Amino acid sequence: MVVKLLLIVWSCAGLLWSVISWRLVTAASRPITPPPKAREKKFLTVFKPLPPLDDKGVAVEERGLESFIAQLDESSELLLGVHEADWPEVAPFLKRMEASHPGAPIVVIRRSGPDTVANPKIAWQKILAPQAKGDLWLWSDADIVAPPGFLQRARDEYEACGAGMLTFPYAIRTLPHLPTLLDALFVNVEFYPGVLLLRRFGPVDFGLGAAMIFSRENFLHKTSWEKLGTSLADDFVLGQTLQPVRLSATTLETVTEVANWQTALEHYFRWKKTICWCRPWGFAGQLIAMPLLGWIAFALCHPLIAWGWAGLVGMVQVDVLFAFLICRQVGCPVNSRFLPAIEAWSLGRILFWILCWLPGPVNWREKSWHHAQEPA
Repeated sequence: MVVKLLLIVWSCAGLLWSVISWRLVTAASRPITPPPKAREKKFLTVFKPLPPLDDKGVAVEERGLESFIAQLDESSELLLGVHEADWPEVAPFLKRMEASHPGAPIVVIRRSGPDTVANPKIAWQKILAPQAKGDLWLWSDADIVAPPGFLQRARDEYEACGAGMLTFPYAIRTLPHLPTLLDALFVNVEFYPGVLLLRRFGPVDFGLGAAMIFSRENFLHKTSWEKLGTSLADDFVLGQTLQPVRLSATTLETVTEVANWQTALEHYFRWKKTICWCRPWGFAGQLIAMPLLGWIAFALCHPLIAWGWAGLVGMVQVDVLFAFLICRQVGCPVNSRFLPAIEAWSLGRILFWILCWLPGPVNWREKSWHHAQEPA
């Protein structure tokens, strides 16, 4: 009787978090009030290092890059980092951008040498930084899609918030093929609502790689390329260094690029493991919102008790329902053909949560990381 009562209470806690998540995402989908105009329009440098490209070329990054290029003006520039081997793929894209957005200040930096630090994104940022003319720097992953007017709004909001850094939540709104659903479920359902909740409590001490805007002077005064370069979660470390950090009212879009289920599972595991390393207590606290773990344990320990299996099946359907609702509210087109995969995710995320506590590395850009901070 006590176990049954505990499972019911746990299930109510999980259901409550699902409702809160949906309400947070719904509120974030409403039009936002623009921040007050900054008194001084400081020059802005946007950092966009490209990862090594595959046979798709810049297809994954193209929409995101153009969304930034289209907003450049005389008070901004975009630094584009390109690996020399990828230049034949990138050059035609830049010609199209020149034709579509003539005069857009794009500075291309090409290199053929190896990374000088463990984190490949920071290896690029370190190369781009000496070329930056801006008093304000905006670091943003290459696949991020910005809404119209984003660059000016980001400047205005940063100047108004009074924080050391302004960072931006993000969601996934397109699903090129079925394996990309796993990225969408993690970002939209597991990650995004928690970020929106933290935004309501004021300043935070982390950054989000989708976009981070901060002053050049503050960065050079407080940060260390060596520490960032040995960090798997460079955005988290940068936020720790430049805190207080404010979470913007603007949500950006990230484009998922996983090619198959194997890379989708590896990406999912890396995301969760990184959070576990950086925020172990917060990651442990996710247990409160995962009553399915209790129902699985009870059903396996008492396989002949029917209500145990009924509770397990019921909690899976609750997960599926709210995953559908949240993804649709974000603008991510899920439908009934995704149902089996979402049910598998509901069960699988319990397993991955457990695996994240076990020793073992994650793989990123052909390197194994055994900790969030690797030795220099």
